[in-house]
Amino acid sequence: MPCSRLSRNPSVIFAARLARIHRQSSSLGNYQLINMDYLSEFLAVPLTSAAVLEAEAGDMKRRMEVFIMKIQKQFCHALEEFESEKKFVVDRWERPEGGGGISCVLQNGEVIEKGGVNISVVHGVLPKEAAAQMRSRGKVLGTDQLNFFACGISSVIHPRNPHVPTIHFNYRYFEVVEGNGGAKQAWFGGGTDLTPYYLDENDCRHFHQSLRDATGPEAYTKYKKWCDDYFVVTHRGIMIFVPVLSV
Repeated sequence: MPCSRLSRNPSVIFAARLARIHRQSSSLGNYQLINMDYLSEFLAVPLTSAAVLEAEAGDMKRRMEVFIMKIQKQFCHALEEFESEKKFVVDRWERPEGGGGISCVLQNGEVIEKGGVNISVVHGVLPKEAAAQMRSRGKVLGTDQLNFFACGISSVIHPRNPHVPTIHFNYRYFEVVEGNGGAKQAWFGGGTDLTPYYLDENDCRHFHQSLRDATGPEAYTKYKKWCDDYFVVTHRGIMIFVPVLSV
């Protein structure tokens, strides 16, 4: 199977839609949450209650949560089309500190040896160690208690065919609020890459071009450089993956 068939699915589609969030930040607010049939919209019941999702439908963290849950289902169903029998196994879990996640795994398929498409929606008090690390990377954070919210989607797909690269991506939204209703900071992050076992330059060109088409020339150039710099092993002068975008 050509790599291009798989590379057109999860990462490229998500990058295109994430780019539209940046260009048209109001687009996610159009989701109709009231009386939503969760089983038809998502693969599991959301981590945030329906009442909160409805009441705060205009808030970016709620919009992003709904967005990644819809994307998760679309990705899983798109990947299942490559299999005659195997389906993703869905596991919804919760963390005591707040939030949880929905893990979807398909393994021992005819085309996909093992693949995961996972989301997490977590919140709580940001540990001091994490806050210190953020400050060391340039984030300006207060000294009061920092409450955080984070949600994201990630995927790693390992095809059986060694001529088809492994594909990985993760995209996330992170929010920090100082004290009780204080100043809020929020940002998106993530990236995508290929891991070829037998390098096919046409696959790599297709993957890069698809991401460039999805995000636009300016964003592609900026975020590709971030990704290139991240994946360089400086003492060996090589890249460990085929990096595409890092945001």
